[in-house]
Amino acid sequence: MAKGLKYKLGLRALKKLSVARPRNRSFMPFGEVKDVLLAWDESQHEQDIHSIQKFIQFLEKHGKQVQTVVYHHTRKESKITIPEGDTSIHLSRRDFNAFGMPRSLQIKKLLSTQFDYFINMNLDGRLTLKSIAGFTNAACRIGFQRDKAISFYDLLIGSQNEPDMQQYVKDLQHYLQKIG
Repeated sequence: MAKGLKYKLGLRALKKLSVARPRNRSFMPFGEVKDVLLAWDESQHEQDIHSIQKFIQFLEKHGKQVQTVVYHHTRKESKITIPEGDTSIHLSRRDFNAFGMPRSLQIKKLLSTQFDYFINMNLDGRLTLKSIAGFTNAACRIGFQRDKAISFYDLLIGSQNEPDMQQYVKDLQHYLQKIG
């Protein structure tokens, strides 16, 4: 119950702070987008990494610069396994406070960087990834359609009744191409 209470309090505080924070909301056509920030959870690595890599290839094929962020569920840096040659930003619990708010210098630098799109590839609704969505300096934020996610994103895609990464990637590719 404490974890549920902490999540609810964190979500409430995150909504309040992210809505109060002024930002430039502009929905750019996909053809004009240059920089994309893509985020997902390390627990997705086994089952969803092929779909995520396919989506990254799709973005790069269309001339987009893709920066990736992977969230790990540990505090210890030694427990984070980073594949050789990986250029992703790896974040962990030590980068966020108990309520999911950004705490470390690394996450604050990431959030201050300007991106055209932020796309959350996590289908579970992790609080820390919502925190990145809420505070990122992206012009447009895209996420999976879940309850209590509307205040963090400008565009919600997917069916919450059938969360499937392959279908989510297909929907992203389809709707992003329709936009621009």
